[in-house]
Amino acid sequence: MVEVKKKYGINTFNKAYSVDAEATYGQLTYLETIASERFNYIDTETGAIYDNQDELDKVQPDKNLQKVENTHEISNLYVQAYSEIQKDTMDIAVPLDFDDTKFKMNDIVRLTGKVVARVHPQTKRIEISTANGRTRQEIVADYYFTVSAEGLEKIVADSKPMQSDPQPKPKEENQKK
Repeated sequence: MVEVKKKYGINTFNKAYSVDAEATYGQLTYLETIASERFNYIDTETGAIYDNQDELDKVQPDKNLQKVENTHEISNLYVQAYSEIQKDTMDIAVPLDFDDTKFKMNDIVRLTGKVVARVHPQTKRIEISTANGRTRQEIVADYYFTVSAEGLEKIVADSKPMQSDPQPKPKEENQKK
């Protein structure tokens, strides 16, 4: 049997894309750094440990026999920044050794190194009004993008001296004699 390839299916686009950060996001304003901790999902009946709640629910549907435990290990690190072009706040994945002590809230920053965007397919439920005035719910495809960068650097404003208001010139007295 021959395997048929879909020419424009989501798997065609489900890969990492290099991004021109300056053109795509414009000026970025640093807001904060967020650490995401790793959790263990434990089946208390068997002692098995799972990486996410969905895996545990498939094996152990009884919530009374489930336990969630915070490992306090940082699994992901994100910089939250506001994009001038996107007009939205973005979570940008950065390496775990990222040093955020150099940044303060509202600093203007630039993404450095390799900047990558990935598309993630998902579905969402929407309500549609029908011709007879009723509403029905449909599940439709939805996509979101994640962005990751190798680093971040602060953009220092031009060090031009600020121009002060011109000082008033002393009035020349024109005396007619």
